[in-house]
Amino acid sequence: MGYFDLARLGNFPTQYAEVKTAVTVDVLEVGLILAFVIVGVAFLIAVLGFSIIRCSAGAAKIICSIIIGCLLMLGNFGQEWEVGSVKSAVPYRAGSPHQVNASIGIKLGLRSINITLRANTDNTPLEGEIINYNERFSWTWDQGRFGFGPYAGLLQQSFREAQRKGLPIPILSIMEYLVVDGEGLRYGRFYRTAGWYTHILMWTAFATWIVTNIFLVKSGCYAAYFLALTGALQILACIVWSSVRNPYPLVIPFEHGEITTSYGSNFWMALVCGLMCLLFAAVMFVMDLWFTEELSSFLGLDSIDDFDDCVLSANEVELLRQKIGGKTNNMEMQRLTIQMDGHDQASTRVLKRRSSVAIARKNRYRLPPPVPIRETYDNEDPIYANTANQPGVSMQGVTNHSREMLYLPSMQ
Repeated sequence: MGYFDLARLGNFPTQYAEVKTAVTVDVLEVGLILAFVIVGVAFLIAVLGFSIIRCSAGAAKIICSIIIGCLLMLGNFGQEWEVGSVKSAVPYRAGSPHQVNASIGIKLGLRSINITLRANTDNTPLEGEIINYNERFSWTWDQGRFGFGPYAGLLQQSFREAQRKGLPIPILSIMEYLVVDGEGLRYGRFYRTAGWYTHILMWTAFATWIVTNIFLVKSGCYAAYFLALTGALQILACIVWSSVRNPYPLVIPFEHGEITTSYGSNFWMALVCGLMCLLFAAVMFVMDLWFTEELSSFLGLDSIDDFDDCVLSANEVELLRQKIGGKTNNMEMQRLTIQMDGHDQASTRVLKRRSSVAIARKNRYRLPPPVPIRETYDNEDPIYANTANQPGVSMQGVTNHSREMLYLPSMQ
């Protein structure tokens, strides 16, 4: 007799009875939330090594981005774009006269429908029976042939399999409204088509969200553009779902009431997330136009990368001064004005904003940072760093300070 042979018969592995439990949570939704939480915590730990200001800005940016991405995926794979429920007395089995007071609910997603049935069997002929069903029927994505054969749609085949399994009558009654495709009763076709186009828009919004995160480390202006596109796609997805789902509301009557569907949490989640993206994009765009330094500091960007170096003539400098008025210090403008040798006119070096927006092109000029000017000495020999060791070149009379300045490029 071995150490693990207790309660075994015939030296076979231990057999346990089948235990069926009702569905408690949506495993896919919980997995998506957990994945984004793990990514967010990892990034938050990474920014803890920065200063307090940079850490706070980075944490705010990460939290907002993670929330938007999580809401996008939950809206794409969520099961509550439309919901409905009713409490009524319904028959439970075919061929049985007994009825149960049950709570029946439906949840319509982009890819499937969930039907729940719960009832208390105490003090009924069905006492001891556990009635707690949560069945999901998918329709991705082919409509298939008419009927319930092997070439029919996935929803029709799932309905036939549910009949073979002997699911309760209320569940099958609800499914009949979706599997019938003809004579003006085409709820299943409309919901499948709406889910198809809506899920395409949600995936496109997820792609633009990824591009937004890429631009957040390079350009705040283009990050705002793609964030606005992300929000617009989500709002468009809600509009498509509302307009394509079906021309008539889904109403399923029972003895003590009827199931009527209404927009669920995932629909409102996608709509609110889209509006939030548009709001954030508008704030970033305004700050990018008028508070460039503050936005670049918050995002951790180098604001000089958004400007091109250009030289303006004296007339252009005067026009520029008239346009921007008191926004630029005249002394700073004079500091950067260089008299050209042998000419009366002056030229000014400025930085011009790169942007596709006309109002930004008109006025967004910036003075470049001051650059060090190479010092010269009367007794300094014209010796360059790459000719210091060449024959015939003398290094006499060159001090240590002038030797160091030989390696600095001339900025005049």
